[in-house]
Amino acid sequence: MTRETDAAADCYGLSPRQIATLPVLEGESAYRGRQIARWIYEAGARRFEEMTDLSKEIRARLESACVIGRLDPESEETAADDGATKYLFRLRDGRTVEAVWIRDEGRDTLCVSSQAGCAYGCTFCATAAMRAGRDLTPGEILSQVAFLRDAIARRGGSEAHNLVFMGMGEPLANYDGVVGALRILVSRPGFGLAHRRITVSTVGLEPGIRRLTREPLGVRLAFSLNATTDTVRSELMPINRKYPFRRVFEALREYQERKRAPVTLEYVLLRGINDRVEDAERLARFARSLQCKVNLIAYNPHAFARYEPVPDPEIEAFRRRMLPIAGRVTITVRWSKGRDIAAACGQLATRTGADEKRPAGGERDRRAAGASGGRPVSR
Repeated sequence: MTRETDAAADCYGLSPRQIATLPVLEGESAYRGRQIARWIYEAGARRFEEMTDLSKEIRARLESACVIGRLDPESEETAADDGATKYLFRLRDGRTVEAVWIRDEGRDTLCVSSQAGCAYGCTFCATAAMRAGRDLTPGEILSQVAFLRDAIARRGGSEAHNLVFMGMGEPLANYDGVVGALRILVSRPGFGLAHRRITVSTVGLEPGIRRLTREPLGVRLAFSLNATTDTVRSELMPINRKYPFRRVFEALREYQERKRAPVTLEYVLLRGINDRVEDAERLARFARSLQCKVNLIAYNPHAFARYEPVPDPEIEAFRRRMLPIAGRVTITVRWSKGRDIAAACGQLATRTGADEKRPAGGERDRRAAGASGGRPVSR
């Protein structure tokens, strides 16, 4: 960032059109917005003086009135067993969010956050323990993506990477921030990412899904289902009381039909809660009806919930039980990475404040391992 004042306009996160309408560029052509956006998002410029195809006079005006407020992480941790790296970003108001680089053979995945905290109270998710925070701006979201992409390039990672909005927060609750970021992510000038390489995960905000259906964006959707009855899902995920999952299914069906973009059902397996034979059979029928992929996810223990993971052989048995019913639907198991640094699915959480220190990943896992028994859920 060049400078940080209340009066300065932050260009990071603005579209070319928004940049062109800044008061400091009054009288300039719309092309200036595209020119500056190209420097910011494609060349990675951090100061206006780097923009050598702009006149010195325009650069001086920009320098006096604007900033390029791209954030860098405050700290990072890398998992010893699988190489996943978690980055902690401190926002300008002192709040913190996490983003994760997940390394896999021939493919890297960038997992970014959309909110500092989450208001939806999913009982198995560590981020829910933070409670409601605030929405991230497009620039704060793009800062995570930009740094992770640079980290991949510096360390020889794959150029063909996927981007998932599966970090902290509910993306569709921060609709304007996420869609603002998405527009820049898929555009030129911008990040130029393929729509099909971006996945937005939601707990099931039906109005947000329907609104996204009308956007000129073809990103993939993932629906965090995690139960096959309303009773169980409402206790695991209170949002189900407002938007029952069968209503959400209809919104997902419309999204698939209009976008020709695949939808995935995400299902975190919790021992004794949602892992019965009848759950496998119902889930398979849902997937076949929607013609969408199923991602079975092993629960990752943490200090904020007292669930037990389903043993690996039982996860495979659950998957095999689904196969004859699901037909041609793809059913995969997501074996999460970064568990030992609390970077795996459902483990992201931070605390904000100079005197508050979150427990380290290993400490959190030890505390979680000491918790006995699953949380009772009525059937």
